[in-house]
Amino acid sequence: MTESGSDKYIYSDLTWPEVNEAVKRNKVILLPVGTTEQHGPHLPLDVDSLIAESLCKEAGRRAPDRILVAPLIAYGFNVHAMDFPGTLHVAWDHFVEYCLDICKSISYHGFKRIILVNGHGSNTPLLEFVGRRTIMETDALVSWFMWWNLLRVDPGFIDSFRESSFPGGAGHAGEVETSVYLHLCREKVQMDKAVDRKAWFNKDGAQGYQWGDAFGSGPVTCFEWSSTFNEDGVFGEATRGTAEKGERIFEEAVRRLVEYAGLFRNQPKRERKDYHDTPPTHELPQA
Repeated sequence: MTESGSDKYIYSDLTWPEVNEAVKRNKVILLPVGTTEQHGPHLPLDVDSLIAESLCKEAGRRAPDRILVAPLIAYGFNVHAMDFPGTLHVAWDHFVEYCLDICKSISYHGFKRIILVNGHGSNTPLLEFVGRRTIMETDALVSWFMWWNLLRVDPGFIDSFRESSFPGGAGHAGEVETSVYLHLCREKVQMDKAVDRKAWFNKDGAQGYQWGDAFGSGPVTCFEWSSTFNEDGVFGEATRGTAEKGERIFEEAVRRLVEYAGLFRNQPKRERKDYHDTPPTHELPQA
């Protein structure tokens, strides 16, 4: 028995009449955005993409009545990691315009709530720009976040699983990403090659200014070439990763994503108000 259009949650599986039906049902679009990038000697290049896409697809499977999952964007801003073989990079302006065009296309067809689910930290400022421009230039609302920020909704959840040191133990290819990848694709992880590494600015503690972790960062940022941090591209405690932790982390993130999509689906779009006494005489400056 085939799915009806209303039961489908993968955007690309729809026919065009089913797209019209999904618009009428006010479905929220989840757009997973990852990258193709080194993740140390123990994890494949697709970590950021696989996790973001898997979260979105599982959320869609659980709530097909209100969620559609758009095709993954598997490339991101990555020039800083090009010293490690395999990393693929898209220039910031190409990335922004590409993602913006996708969001505008989604909005054009009638979907007015779009959630950008990010799997790659260096995409973050660019996806904020994409989201803000989409809001300014269309009648859609867009929200965006790194997927692991969903673990912060429950203030006690992170402490319930975390064993790595703070700050830095849950960085790039560290405890969290290794755990989730073990849960999703254990057979592709080479745990015998997992290592624990901290970026130089985390080795001696928080220092007060410059430090970084998936769940917090210092007040000052200076992000250099990835190859200056250490010799193998891991910025965290990979050996702390387990499939059991990964299952718990994944479940919490999916649950929160489904919950948020339901809330965002009904979030009203507020009307602009122009407070000029003298009406402007030309269009807004370009975003």
